[in-house]
Amino acid sequence: MGFAEQRDDLLQSIQHDQEVVHGAIQELAEAAHETLSLSEHIRRYPLAWVIGGFVVGVWLGAAGSDRT
Repeated sequence: MGFAEQRDDLLQSIQHDQEVVHGAIQELAEAAHETLSLSEHIRRYPLAWVIGGFVVGVWLGAAGSDRT
C-alpha cells in the first residue's frame, strides 16, 4: 500500500469519525433539550405532577399549622 492510499484511507476514516461524532452531539443536544423541558415532563406525566403538588401542599400546610 502506497503513501497516497494510506492518506486516502486515513482521510476517509477521519471523515467517518467526524460524522459519528456529529451524530452523537446531535443526539446529546436533543436529550439535553428534552431533559430541560419541564413542560414536556408535565405533559407526559400530568397525574404524577398533580399528586406531587398535592403532597407538597399538604406538607407545607401541616408545617404551617405546627407553628401556631
